[in-house]
Amino acid sequence: MAKREKILVVDDDADLVDTLRLVLESSGYSVVTACDAESGQSQVEVERPDLILLDVMMPNSTEGFNLLWKLRQHAEQYFREVPVIMVTAIQDRTGLRFHAEGDHLKAGDSLPAQAFLDKPLDPNVLLQTVQEVLTAAWRKG
Repeated sequence: MAKREKILVVDDDADLVDTLRLVLESSGYSVVTACDAESGQSQVEVERPDLILLDVMMPNSTEGFNLLWKLRQHAEQYFREVPVIMVTAIQDRTGLRFHAEGDHLKAGDSLPAQAFLDKPLDPNVLLQTVQEVLTAAWRKG
């Protein structure tokens, strides 16, 4: 039996987490969840997911960024390299941009994440991005 990739979803919106779990599990992924950055970090340490879907804005402001930086500063290689897809709604509400089209910034240029997705999430775009990031991680590893 083939290994099912494990995805950690870290988001404080319980309804969104349930929706993401349904979409991902129906596509064959194993899903674990956390409702804030602190429990997300604990889950990463215990579960060792193959990929993390990480919300930017949680109860304590931009907790997602803080967790991402903590992971990337960790002494153990796994934490520095586990693929992370940042999920955000703030690009639509602010002038802040995490990526640009064309020859400008791409994921990983300024933030150590493999991809960025805007809320509301399109299930097809989500699944395509997850597959692309996991495939790239397999090639790298």
